[in-house]
Amino acid sequence: MQTQSHFLITAVLAQKLPSLAQPQSRVSLLIGSILPDLPFTLLTVSYEIYYRWFGALPADGSIMEYLHFDLFFRDPVWIISHNFFHSFVINCVLLAIGYWGMRREQRWAGPLFWLTVGSLFHTVIDILTHHSDGPLLFFPLNWEYRFPSPISYWESAYYGRPFRIFEYSLDALLIAYLLVAWRKQYAARLD
Repeated sequence: MQTQSHFLITAVLAQKLPSLAQPQSRVSLLIGSILPDLPFTLLTVSYEIYYRWFGALPADGSIMEYLHFDLFFRDPVWIISHNFFHSFVINCVLLAIGYWGMRREQRWAGPLFWLTVGSLFHTVIDILTHHSDGPLLFFPLNWEYRFPSPISYWESAYYGRPFRIFEYSLDALLIAYLLVAWRKQYAARLD
């Protein structure tokens, strides 16, 4: 799924979880919902700028093809950056550390715990909506295995077109829901 969809789904769920009454926990969860995609986005923008204005593209084709179909699968910087916060292994370790810290009433533990919950939720959705380019399932222990989901949010051979319609429709519904909820909260504060 696209990054904004992860954020919107998590934002709606965050309103329904009573354990997220503390704003700090909610903010951490929302940051976690987009965190796995941030390194990929930063790499894409940085390399796009570099190859467009400063360096020569080392292969034939477009810059985006080179970045997303070559570096994404072969370059260690891209592999580590994209898969670090998509990793079940790393996220489970961070979740356990956050939980352990929460049990000991450490201030840093709650934000870490909820940030990791957001990242894990993002990862599960990505595993289910990517066919050939999903997260490495057992990174950093295994640098090759990706679950080939029968659905892809973008690959037309794996229902990409109907899924795109579903995703954009879902995004519109979630935005409407959040706007109505915000309006109700605003009106309640005025009373």
